[in-house]
Amino acid sequence: MNSTLDQLIGLLRQESRLYRSLLVVIDQEKEAAVRSDVNALNQAGVDKENYLAEIKIKEKGRRQLVAHLAAEQGVAAADLTLSRLSDGADNPQAAILRRVSREFLSLLRQVQAANRRNRQIVEHSLALLRGSFNLLNELMTPNMVYYRSGNIQSAKSTGKCVSSEV
Repeated sequence: MNSTLDQLIGLLRQESRLYRSLLVVIDQEKEAAVRSDVNALNQAGVDKENYLAEIKIKEKGRRQLVAHLAAEQGVAAADLTLSRLSDGADNPQAAILRRVSREFLSLLRQVQAANRRNRQIVEHSLALLRGSFNLLNELMTPNMVYYRSGNIQSAKSTGKCVSSEV
């Protein structure tokens, strides 16, 4: 069990490094979204996908290690948490596992919060874009005018867009 726990601790540390790097990319994504820098936003998306692919591989390895540890202890893998593992481990490994798992869970919460923040920024930007498109569309739609005869006729479009920036 000790060598498997050491492997699990090492894997958790690797995942933590990947999540820290992912946080940097998520922050770059936020900055790109705020600046409306499409190229930087696309690059951040590519970088994010690369980190998530690496994390997925590490997650698979972690699940395999936990399944192995669960089989050794005679419990279901779904019931074996990092806390439960640290409670059953020897003292030096238990302390290391608790520290590493706290850091890991903290990073997960930070990634979730950063993703929620970025989603809100992107949703707000999309709402602003929709408003701009609606405004431009209204400027281009012919105005309908009622005449004395009761007929509805299109009037000539009025208004011009004089700025190339929105």
